[in-house]
Amino acid sequence: MLYFAYGSDLDPVEMKAKCPEHRVVGLAVLHDHRLGFPLYSHPWEGGVAGLVHAHGQKVWGALYELTEADLGALDTHDGWKGPGNPHNLHERETMTVELVRPEDGSAPRRVRATTDVPRVSNPSPPSRRYLDALLRGAKHHRLPEEYVEWLGTIESVPQQP
Repeated sequence: MLYFAYGSDLDPVEMKAKCPEHRVVGLAVLHDHRLGFPLYSHPWEGGVAGLVHAHGQKVWGALYELTEADLGALDTHDGWKGPGNPHNLHERETMTVELVRPEDGSAPRRVRATTDVPRVSNPSPPSRRYLDALLRGAKHHRLPEEYVEWLGTIESVPQQP
């Protein structure tokens, strides 16, 4: 299954811990969306990334190939119970993304990929730790420089003592 990662799942350490068999397919972009932080996460102590419709804007990320075991591990980690379950913290959606830099050297193309979209619940700025994970992943996958720079300007919640 193709999975579009745009938040902390960009971080190679985070993704390897959750989905050890995943394979990077390449760099991808989702058009007409922007990055938001619609859901407060207790483990991250701040907001986590989500997608917001925004004409003309882009969200950059990585496209992964996940095994069934990886998908199950991701579901367990993220607390996903199944389609439409009211206890889900996010919904799984299928979207069309543009694979702009395939790892295998093939031609760029539009593909359908699954992604997780957090439900809006207590929107909050992200924690510094979350932003650091997001930035590590963005740099690791060599997302466009201007996008990485923009990520670096996002304000985080004050650190707890």
